[in-house]
Amino acid sequence: MTGLGSIDLFIVAAYLAAMISIGFLSKKLASRGVDSYFLGERKMRWWMLAASGSSSYWDITGTMWIVSLLCVLGMKAMWHQWVWGFPLPIFFAAFMGRWINRSKVMTAAEWMKTRFGEDAAGQSARSAYAALAVITVVSFLAYDAVGMGKFGEQYLPFSRNACAALILGLTGIYIVFGGFRSLIITELVQTVIMSFGAVIIAYLGFRHVDLGAIAEKLSGSWFSMSLHWKDPAFAETEFFLFGALTIAWVSKGLLLCFGGPEQLYDFQRFLSARNERDASKLGLLWGALHTLRWPMAMGLAVLFLSGFMGVSDTEQVMPAVIKSVLPIGVRGLVLAALLAAFMSTFNSTVNAGASYLVVDIYKKYLNPGASPKQLVFAGYLSSSLLIISGILIGWTATSIHKIFQWIMAALGAGVLLPNFLRWYWWRLNGWGFTAGVAAGILASLIQAAFFGNAPLYIYFPVIAGVGLLAAVVVSYLTPPTDEKVLIDFFMVVQPAGLWRPVARSVKVLHPEFKKEIPFRNDLLNVLVGIPWLFSLWVSTMYLVGRKFQAARLGLSIAAVLSVVLYFTWYRPLRNAKENRS
Repeated sequence: MTGLGSIDLFIVAAYLAAMISIGFLSKKLASRGVDSYFLGERKMRWWMLAASGSSSYWDITGTMWIVSLLCVLGMKAMWHQWVWGFPLPIFFAAFMGRWINRSKVMTAAEWMKTRFGEDAAGQSARSAYAALAVITVVSFLAYDAVGMGKFGEQYLPFSRNACAALILGLTGIYIVFGGFRSLIITELVQTVIMSFGAVIIAYLGFRHVDLGAIAEKLSGSWFSMSLHWKDPAFAETEFFLFGALTIAWVSKGLLLCFGGPEQLYDFQRFLSARNERDASKLGLLWGALHTLRWPMAMGLAVLFLSGFMGVSDTEQVMPAVIKSVLPIGVRGLVLAALLAAFMSTFNSTVNAGASYLVVDIYKKYLNPGASPKQLVFAGYLSSSLLIISGILIGWTATSIHKIFQWIMAALGAGVLLPNFLRWYWWRLNGWGFTAGVAAGILASLIQAAFFGNAPLYIYFPVIAGVGLLAAVVVSYLTPPTDEKVLIDFFMVVQPAGLWRPVARSVKVLHPEFKKEIPFRNDLLNVLVGIPWLFSLWVSTMYLVGRKFQAARLGLSIAAVLSVVLYFTWYRPLRNAKENRS
């Protein structure tokens, strides 16, 4: 191993041993049954779930991507964060967390029966969602393999592919055996470790930032977030038409947030909450706890730009800076923190993917009478197969940015609008959802195979339009979902949007029914929460970059909006009826 002292090695080895031990110690509890293995028996504290969800977003590969974008785009890189739906925690807190928790199912695919019923159309929607989830999970594991391979080859005397296989294989041990409970416990520990490492890196960036050196290397607009349709600073790059890209990024992000979590571990966290109030609270804390990731990324970027490193691949800036800048001992602590970040996302992804394979495929179609032990064993096997598949596919990719962009803007675009419509349009049925998802996946695969060099602002609306058209046309060509299913969904989940025919039926059959919190209140909290979260994250980045005026402005906005959210979000939530179903 290169670039590490004996103290560093001891710290990293001790951390890995502790995490794997937790997995084996949790095996007995996880083996109680599939509900314990995948949802921790719905007895987890909301703040633990929030810490787990936040740490799941701290993956090493994603942080390498963010640092790379900062080096290339400067603070304008924050506009790119819309593509993965950075305000999701706000939507979770405002309403989506409550909507998910009310369904009381085990997976997002199983949730389909609450929306579309259990007839052939509903079963097709559930199967389509499960298949989409597995495709997405394997894609993200391949993305992890690329990032961890690049990260590992800075420290290990092996090739990128060998590093990916070694790191993903060892990390998979404790999640395969420990299930959801070990995942939550370890991620709580990992949140503390990651926060410590993030503070160290942010402080080093703040201490060593050389604004003069940055100004010499880059244009004076590096710290600016102002938008231009054509940005000459990015001429000869894919980011030249920055205005068009920003429209695509923001559109994708807003639709994703309104459509709720798509296929990964987010859904699982809110299904695991004890009640809907806990689900809402964990959403806001999720976003707040994620704040420290951004000054850490800024610290790494300014250290690189201030002259510490000269690497040709900006996706390797993070491991290269850590290897060269941090002193022995501190380097081991930071590496343990970053491994914690990787393990959080990796393990959440594997656990969520395995839940789809076990609950929505194995139990549903292959072995409906499976015993709890058989289901847990199927969880072990499914987790292992997902990890192996991700490693093998990751060996064929070379760029973090390209694989992430395909997942988010191509595959994500194809399923974006069917996922959106399921909450807001009563007429979408199971066949329409299935057709929209299938057409969207096919369109994204065609884009990858034949139009790989097309700009995002061209292929994103085309692929999204294909999924939308298929969903709407097939829904109108087939019968609507059974009225009883729609009425139950409307009364239990209490969605918003185009539900007037169903609402009329509910008024006739259940005149006493009334939504607990009007959707206009939820939208107000979204409008307040997005600038609150964005200001909180960005102000810490400006602080690391010694742009104190911008940092003060951002923190002031966040403070004022915190008071507003107390009155518009927390007090109504505190007074709302607790869901005991």
